[in-house]
Amino acid sequence: MLPLNSKPRRHILLVDDDAVLRNLLGVILTKEGYTVSHASNGQQAISLHRSRPCDLVITELTLGGRGSFETIMELRRQPAPVKFIATARRGWMPPDFCLRMARHLGAYDVLAKPFQAEEMIAVVRSALQ
Repeated sequence: MLPLNSKPRRHILLVDDDAVLRNLLGVILTKEGYTVSHASNGQQAISLHRSRPCDLVITELTLGGRGSFETIMELRRQPAPVKFIATARRGWMPPDFCLRMARHLGAYDVLAKPFQAEEMIAVVRSALQ
C-alpha cells in the first residue's frame, strides 16, 4: 500500500530484442523509481500493454518479427494510446531514417544508439511530466 503522500509509480514498457540492453535499461529505470515491463518483440509489447496499460513505451525501431512501425501504430490505436520514445541502432535501415519515421508516427522523442543513461532518463522524465 502506498503512503498517502506518494504518487503511484509510472509504468514503462521496454521493447528491444537485445535482452542484455533491455535488462540494463530496466535496472536503470527501476532505480529511478519506475515500474518496468519487458518485451522482446512487437506482439509481446501489444499483449502486455493490453493487459496492463503503460504510461510510456521505449521501443527499438529495428526489431525482428512483427515490425516495430506496425507495433507503434497498433499501440497508438489502443483505447489508452501511449506515448513512446524510439531508439535505433545500425541495422537494415539507417538509424536517421528510422528516427525520422518515428517522429512522423508521433514519437515523443527519439534516441540514437548508443546513448548515455542520463540522456535516456532526461527524456523519460520529460515525457512523463
